Amino acid sequence: MSANAAPHRSRSLSVAATTGLALLTLSAGGAPDVAAAPTGDPEALQADPAAAKNAVLRRVDFALPDLEGRTRLLSEWDGDLVLLNFWATWCPPCKKEMPMFQQRFERYADQGFTIVAVAVDELDDTRAFVNEYGIEFPVLIGQGDAIAVGREYGNRIGALPYTVIIDRDGFVREVHRGEVTEADLDAWLQRHL
Repeated sequence: MSANAAPHRSRSLSVAATTGLALLTLSAGGAPDVAAAPTGDPEALQADPAAAKNAVLRRVDFALPDLEGRTRLLSEWDGDLVLLNFWATWCPPCKKEMPMFQQRFERYADQGFTIVAVAVDELDDTRAFVNEYGIEFPVLIGQGDAIAVGREYGNRIGALPYTVIIDRDGFVREVHRGEVTEADLDAWLQRHL
């Protein structure tokens, strides 16, 4: 185990406990205009679109390095509509999504839309991909840590791509396993932006 593994695990447990408390608080009436998801599970959002509309799942904060090695927190983008995407350069559907994501990011960034791409990949491969495709939105990197973050968002099997929409108030509104189509993304933007 690396020297960094223990603090990350402690932070993850703390975040999980805090998230559970937030879910309990919200379910008990902290947000009366929004009902709790039946299971409190991000994967349930994907299985039950009706639950997704009313879900009260608070986003889980996490820290991963960006391509320059700086530690970034998801909470840096609080207040924006965030598309959180787990992907890899070796994943064909992941690669297919990226130009569309870049196009929508350029179009809607000034309206508070952010994409945070979490690469489950090698640093050099990710940098090369980002440079080749002109990706301008934040790209974070990790392998085991990135997979662990994905699990906290309901991606128990480590599927890639895996996308989560987090609204401006920090609530998970959409969870999608597999390739995101233009129709998917445009519907999410229309619904939540």
